[in-house]
Amino acid sequence: MSDPRPSAARRNLLLGAGAAAALGALPVVPECFAQASAGEPIQDIYAPRSKFALLIGNRDYPNRKDIAPAHKNVRDLKETLEYYEFKVRDYRDLDALAMARVLAEFGSELKASSESSLPGSVAVVFYFCGHGFQSAGRNYLVPAGVDPSSEKALSSSLRLNEDILVALPQRYPGISIALIDACRTDPSIRRGVDDFNQITAPEGMLVFFATRAGRPALAPISADRNTFFVGALVDVLREANGVTPIDDLFRIAAIECQTRVKAEFDKVKLTIPPQFPESTGNLRGRFVIRNRQLELRRGRTGKGTALLGVDAALLDKRWQVIQASLRPARLIRLCEQFEKDFPGSEYDQQIRVTIAGARQALESQRSAGLSADLFEETTGDRDFRDDLIKALRGDKDAAHRLALAYRDGKSGVAIQSRRTEQWLRFAAELGNGIASWELSEIYNQSGQVGDAARFEKKALDLGYRPPPRLATRGY
Repeated sequence: MSDPRPSAARRNLLLGAGAAAALGALPVVPECFAQASAGEPIQDIYAPRSKFALLIGNRDYPNRKDIAPAHKNVRDLKETLEYYEFKVRDYRDLDALAMARVLAEFGSELKASSESSLPGSVAVVFYFCGHGFQSAGRNYLVPAGVDPSSEKALSSSLRLNEDILVALPQRYPGISIALIDACRTDPSIRRGVDDFNQITAPEGMLVFFATRAGRPALAPISADRNTFFVGALVDVLREANGVTPIDDLFRIAAIECQTRVKAEFDKVKLTIPPQFPESTGNLRGRFVIRNRQLELRRGRTGKGTALLGVDAALLDKRWQVIQASLRPARLIRLCEQFEKDFPGSEYDQQIRVTIAGARQALESQRSAGLSADLFEETTGDRDFRDDLIKALRGDKDAAHRLALAYRDGKSGVAIQSRRTEQWLRFAAELGNGIASWELSEIYNQSGQVGDAARFEKKALDLGYRPPPRLATRGY
């Protein structure tokens, strides 16, 4: 495989300046675990060995609505995934029946494999490039040959949750990744096309959209170029060191995608809405992307490339302290000091992503008017603690799950309406439109009309479109 890798130094600079915002089942050695205060691992780390991918690139649409880069996207992503020893099925320009058929075949293959596999041993990637839209709160993927502006699009398209995500079975802990690269190249397409709704990912799933809900994804008009989303993602995956978790790699790719879009349109002096890929995840444990070459390299050196003159035991101890930190401000200080003391360590990418997420969490905590004591929880089961760690690193979905735990009295915590409200506010500030909508419902039911209206507007601004409902609101 060719290896046209962009500069790692450039990407590190990018992360440091611009970030406000797998994959056979080999548990990584215990030294890499994040440790809780009681010595229990918080997040187990897995390197799955059975890896499958289904890639669909729909380029051909009527009425000059083609997506030129779709086929190149599939070729390049296939090459990258095969480098990491994925078994890849790739298809181009599928109509509705063909899309349904290949999904059913892929689902059957996954089911047969996962039934005999250990937890965490199977990784799945689904990629779709084509047009998409949302209607009545549901997301749809448009088959080739169907005009996304037509009435036929709704009846012919596949539903993301009901038709796609359910076809990706996984034993937990495990990982299935859905990459939705719905692009717009023609401004005449009706409003709502390529305008996806926010969703909640099923357990074991990471869903990555090429752009935030409510905003179009942009694509070059040349068949010789990738979409900005896939171009950034392929470059980041080619640089993976076998240590940085896959969800962090996607965050790095999101920042790179945003930078590439801005640079492209700055060249022609056009101002466009920013394109920033958005994810929703519900992973248990963390997952790394490796192949045999990376495994052998780590086997020879013990734990990646050793730093000259650095006490490895001290480095690991400091890293574990960072992993267990439960306050955003302290987490930022610890990470910045780690960068100074251990420049170029194998945790370098994770440190930069952690700093970016903690800064977002700190800003959201302050915007919501919440005390840092919110993060100093002493109760909760393993999943609760896992989500707590993720939330203070800027994970909007983990923050939402914490709110639901307090609402329902699950995950080892008692029902607490005040804590439910606080975590919903925090999740909303992090960008979770569903949490913002649920908070508006709570305020509406309690007669707090002003707050209800404010958080409903915030949910809509974040791109969440709730399902149709009766007009029972007091405003």
